[in-house]
Amino acid sequence: MTDTARQELRNKMSALRKDMTVIQVKDYSALIASRLSELEPVINSKRIMGFAAIRNEVELRPFLEAQQGLGKKILLPRIKDNDELEAVEVDDWRATRPGVFGIQEPSGPPCSNADIDVVLVPGLVFDAHGYRLGYGKGYYDRFLPLLPASTFICGVCYEFQVVDDIMPHSGDVPVHWIITEKSELAFNWDFF
Repeated sequence: MTDTARQELRNKMSALRKDMTVIQVKDYSALIASRLSELEPVINSKRIMGFAAIRNEVELRPFLEAQQGLGKKILLPRIKDNDELEAVEVDDWRATRPGVFGIQEPSGPPCSNADIDVVLVPGLVFDAHGYRLGYGKGYYDRFLPLLPASTFICGVCYEFQVVDDIMPHSGDVPVHWIITEKSELAFNWDFF
């Protein structure tokens, strides 16, 4: 798949996601949250890195707040000055502020990558091999290899965002699992 074809796939999925209703986003997100809460790596985790939803992405905040209520530390991504991603704990959701792309970010000190048990990864498109297309900036592809091998990496998206193959580039990093409102796709059984 050429870069042009990959961009066309991004555009198509952005448009489909943009057309979702508020009710669809809420209902599908709740189904995804229910599936996430049943995953062994999530149940056994102490620190979960999620994301703040934009543009009709899966809304994880209710799930993350529920996990926080269970005593888990919740982290959100923040873009550093050098265009790298770092994980930062959320103590107070009201204290987050819009970052570089208008995405809510916490303001505290970064968490050590070695302490992250689970990373929930957003994306515009995922494929049947665990690879993803984001917005094209490569933040997660640079961040995920810095995590320990024990960190569970789970893609989170809607069913229509999963395709057969995105023809990944050499620097693309696959997730271990994908959760949608309808299915679970496993690529790495080491966590189960």
